Amino acid sequence: MKHLLLLLLLLGAAFVAPAQQLSHLDSLLLNAQTFSKQKNYPEAIRAYQRVAQERTASPRYKALSYYNIACYYGLLHDAPNALRYLGQAIDAGYVNASHIAVDSDLELLHSDKQWPKLLARARRLEEKSIIHRPEDAKLVTSDIDHFWTAYAAVQRDTAQAAAIFRREYFAKASAGLQDYYKLKIASDQDFARTILGRPRYYNSIRKTTLGIAAEKPKIVAAFRRFQELYPAVRFQNIYFVVGGWVSGGTVSDAGLLIGADQTANGPGVNTSELSLVQRNRCAPVSEMPSLMVHELVHRNQGPQDGTLLSYALSEGMADFVAELVTGQVTNARLHPYGNAHEKELWAAFQQEMLGKDAHNWMANGRQETPEKPCDLGYYVGYRIVQAYYQQATDKKQALADILNIRSAPDFLARSGYAAALARR
Repeated sequence: MKHLLLLLLLLGAAFVAPAQQLSHLDSLLLNAQTFSKQKNYPEAIRAYQRVAQERTASPRYKALSYYNIACYYGLLHDAPNALRYLGQAIDAGYVNASHIAVDSDLELLHSDKQWPKLLARARRLEEKSIIHRPEDAKLVTSDIDHFWTAYAAVQRDTAQAAAIFRREYFAKASAGLQDYYKLKIASDQDFARTILGRPRYYNSIRKTTLGIAAEKPKIVAAFRRFQELYPAVRFQNIYFVVGGWVSGGTVSDAGLLIGADQTANGPGVNTSELSLVQRNRCAPVSEMPSLMVHELVHRNQGPQDGTLLSYALSEGMADFVAELVTGQVTNARLHPYGNAHEKELWAAFQQEMLGKDAHNWMANGRQETPEKPCDLGYYVGYRIVQAYYQQATDKKQALADILNIRSAPDFLARSGYAAALARR
């Protein structure tokens, strides 16, 4: 499945900045995705090889690149190279054995004598990396504390802002901020320029960002509730950083990396310097447990098939499960418009849902207007998932089905959503 890296790039789209300067790594990834969409597998292989060789790429991105390369060789019916790169992917840390086992791109390897050995090795390594208990997941907020120490020093000497942020913030970074910097920031000067360019906003969010630490018990409690509903859930470490609005969330070997300054709304916060979509997406800190469950769903759901329908289901289920677990409605701003225009949205969505162009429905911040929100694919996916859950008699099994969708069209049909909507 070659859409894993695209998923990483779009992770946290519910609260990511709509327009950000791409890093060199992001450009390489998008270039690789372009060849993937074109089914130009030889060029896609070369593109992902460049990603794997990029010095700023984290070990996780390197591992995913090797895995994608193995898949392309599988599609080219080149078993020796598919085996070679699958082995490299596993060695580099791609150990999602359940996904490897069912990935149709690697079917030609199933009869090879090396296949069971590779799969067994992935399973052994995967088991060592799994966090099974909510209380064992790290929820790290130290980078927020370091940022505000640096920010105070910057106010006394703005001319040296980049150097101060380097000394007082980045040099003291957690493992999560180290990865976030490599993946998303990459420039002390650009970071300092962004922070200083929004004085009213950053001067007003100190209290709310420092309040994230108080949300930790609530987040762990939400994780425990998730485990009660879905015992197979796997947890991960979470690092809260101040990122300068370059990314609301991404992942690395360290875990989930959250741009806390993009989820920092609350009493007294001045958002006048933000764009319309940034203001609308800037969630309050009180929603942090729901947002973290949303992101945890992404680490526990089945693979996408690259279609708009699959993408919408992956985000819609994250919103639905987060609400089921916490009682908080994630992306609540989408629902008033969605409820008022549901049949209209469904008619338009059907025209595009089996294609691979999601730009009218997902991560489409530039289409945000005061009358119509962007990201309405989240709403459509949520409603399909909700319909499936509501009609199921065994709710626990229904949740497991949702988190392990294998065929998006089949799941849509079994949900009964379209028929129920037509009857209204």
